[in-house]
Amino acid sequence: MKNLFIRILRWGLRLHSLFHIIEFFSAIMESAYLTALIAFTAALIEILASIYLPREHIHFKGVISDVHEKCD
Repeated sequence: MKNLFIRILRWGLRLHSLFHIIEFFSAIMESAYLTALIAFTAALIEILASIYLPREHIHFKGVISDVHEKCD
């Protein structure tokens, strides 16, 4: 069940990135170059995160999280 959730979440990030790419081209057409840069950056981060995030274990502790590969 957890693996299915992670798989859905990763595909959700990729689809969300698609909307940022559409937003990027829309901003270029409107000559809103700063908005285009922000949209492109957001899309790039989301695509890379959905593909390259390691399989790590995270303990959420407010703003700072404890991240490690195995939990004792």
